[in-house]
Amino acid sequence: MWAHRARVLEALALLGLAHVVRLRVPMRRWARLLGPNGPTTVAIVTGPLTGPEAEVARAIGAAVRRTGANCLEQAVAASLMLRRRRVPGLVVIGLDVTDPSQVPHAWFVGASGLVVVGGEQAGHRPVNQFGRP
Repeated sequence: MWAHRARVLEALALLGLAHVVRLRVPMRRWARLLGPNGPTTVAIVTGPLTGPEAEVARAIGAAVRRTGANCLEQAVAASLMLRRRRVPGLVVIGLDVTDPSQVPHAWFVGASGLVVVGGEQAGHRPVNQFGRP
């Protein structure tokens, strides 16, 4: 119980940090914190989450209910939380399949599946990723 609360507090802090950085610093300046950038290379697994990925997904979900963070902020927070636990993953950026001019969508993919979806991921085609699988 206390461990979950600590993870939620960590998620709240990282979501707040991600929000401020997203609003005030151009992405090209902070994106390298997420890892190598390139075209998508990994098929997205949709299996049940396990271990630290499941714990981080629950903590981010609980924190988002309190903050309303957007998809990119959620993916960044999950990436930082899992990196701290030495668990690799990818922040994936996707475009709307029907209208690529719409706002891009972000989600976080870990080894066991989608950790943070940040809203509706279906209907978006992955075009870029940050991090290591």
